Amino acid sequence: MFVSKLKVYNFRNLADQTISFSKGPVYISGLNGNGKTNIVEAIYLLSGSRSFRTNSNAELLTWGRRESSIFGTIEHKTGSDELGLSFSPGQRTAYRNGNELSSIAELMGRCSVIAFSPSDLTLVKGSPSSRRKFLDRHMVDVQPSFLNTLMAYQRALASKSALLKNSDVTTAQLRPWNELLTEYGGKIVESRVNFLRSLQEKSARFHTSFAHTDGDLAVTLESELAEAGEVISLDSIAAQFERVAQRELAMRSPVYGPHRDDIAITLGAIDSRAYASQGQTRSIVLALKLGVIELLEERLGESPICVLDDVDSELDGPRSERLFQALIARERQIIVTGTTEPPQQLRASSDLQVIQVSAGEVLAN
Repeated sequence: MFVSKLKVYNFRNLADQTISFSKGPVYISGLNGNGKTNIVEAIYLLSGSRSFRTNSNAELLTWGRRESSIFGTIEHKTGSDELGLSFSPGQRTAYRNGNELSSIAELMGRCSVIAFSPSDLTLVKGSPSSRRKFLDRHMVDVQPSFLNTLMAYQRALASKSALLKNSDVTTAQLRPWNELLTEYGGKIVESRVNFLRSLQEKSARFHTSFAHTDGDLAVTLESELAEAGEVISLDSIAAQFERVAQRELAMRSPVYGPHRDDIAITLGAIDSRAYASQGQTRSIVLALKLGVIELLEERLGESPICVLDDVDSELDGPRSERLFQALIARERQIIVTGTTEPPQQLRASSDLQVIQVSAGEVLAN
């Protein structure tokens, strides 16, 4: 899978233009603040995910403009798609081959993008929500239908949360929503357990190549709906909802369910979320992302687009070298941004494309 063309209009500081890409390694060069990251961010957005930089539509627009759009041609094993997004404050609309889609979710699975960026360090050291976001986002990449289960759970959870705000709500009124949360919550946790089991095997192998002296990497689900690495029965989940009902009424908030899950990340049985050094954190993140790439390739039969934004500033020489060695080990589109020369591993490629960006405009393509 690769992006062959990107068209941007009123997107951040980028000039309105069409940019062409080769299917092999691409290096986007330019000084900081000139638009390199904006280009790879636009490609990432075409996957249907939120930006890896912001949750605000307004920040995606050129200053003073009320609308923006990005369109990309995605080539894959079954043909090509033109995918697009238009933005305005508070609204975004998705398109495929000129037709408006009913929701952004319909882009999921049509363009798989794995992004490496400095913000990834929050995956280990950040909040449980950042780890759940990583987990669910890539589970949807592998199995787009999983999004339906997530959305159904979120709708039921939102309805229950709204109900709990009422001072006169009763436990009987919570039960219909708890029945839905039991059904969808059990499916979510079972899927998360299975996904992490597959990811664990691949990521541990990659981590050994980055930091073989740091101890074995393990990633497992921490969930009140799982015991000994397996989801508990639906009857047990339903019973637990009954047990916490009075506490939820007192707190006026849901206190049980997969929306509270976390990923336990350990090195040699030591909790990395609390004790990993900055270097160890970087190695863990790289191993997890590479594990996701390999898992996607096995499940989808083609490689995702790999975007690396300014990773050289965050990685020492050995980690950077091993990362690029792993990425170029098979045919993949790798799009890298930087302020200096391309990494040595990319310069060795005969089909390397170098794109120069200045003041939001591509000067050489």
